[in-house]
Amino acid sequence: MTIPAAKRRPAAYGPRRIALTAAVVLAAMALGLVAGAWQWGRYETRSHAVEAQAAAEGKPVADLEELIDRDAQGPGEADWRTATVTGALDADSVMELRGRSVQNTASLQYLAWVHTASGRTVLVNLGWQPRSTAAAPVLPNEQVTVTGVVRAVEADNGRPGTRITPLQMNGIEGEVIPAYVMATSTCGASGCIEGLEPVPMPNLSLGPHLSYALQWWLLTVVAAPLGVWITRRDALHERERDAADAADAGAPSPRKPAKASKASKQKPPTDEEIEDAL
Repeated sequence: MTIPAAKRRPAAYGPRRIALTAAVVLAAMALGLVAGAWQWGRYETRSHAVEAQAAAEGKPVADLEELIDRDAQGPGEADWRTATVTGALDADSVMELRGRSVQNTASLQYLAWVHTASGRTVLVNLGWQPRSTAAAPVLPNEQVTVTGVVRAVEADNGRPGTRITPLQMNGIEGEVIPAYVMATSTCGASGCIEGLEPVPMPNLSLGPHLSYALQWWLLTVVAAPLGVWITRRDALHERERDAADAADAGAPSPRKPAKASKASKQKPPTDEEIEDAL
């Protein structure tokens, strides 16, 4: 027995279509959760950096070794503070930091160790030059006093010369302080280092990460209702098409012209019949 088109189950409600829709909805929800959490993490990181930078403004210059204890795992509250450190500049440890732009200019930045009298070692970003005109700076192999901003070291990516981290440096001696200094000046008995410009402080902002996180989480919330709505809409459209097709199939065909009556098919009267009628 043929099922009427109006009562047939729409393909949108078929098992395969339902399974596909459910898979797409679950994938969208998972993507929304993961991407939203990632954007939230970036927002928190930036928020903490902005707060730390604001908290460090106006604080007096302090000695780096007093700011960061020996058992510290990072700069802690010293992050973004202006500090000084005095020790022997290890000119042989200089490493070029590549792949970064400063003021929209491709740069070479120079990193080196400073070994303090207490046996601790600190990584210093001495400054930068435009890559197109860079020339290896002449650094005094002597005791210097570095003044600059304390920053947390960067995560190692396994490519030497691309991250500010002790793991990409040579000549480590003593206990490494878990932070580095963005130098604004590096001066010794023979004078201050010339030919290098201090790396400018980044202009921190919260960015769009909070907005992006909320948008991804909104996708997680609406994915299931949206999947249901799309399925019901497709089923409704399919039923409307079936009903229209059924109506077209049952419509009567145009009527043929009526056959001529028998009277109209009779022969015209003869002359004799006309005379008799008269």
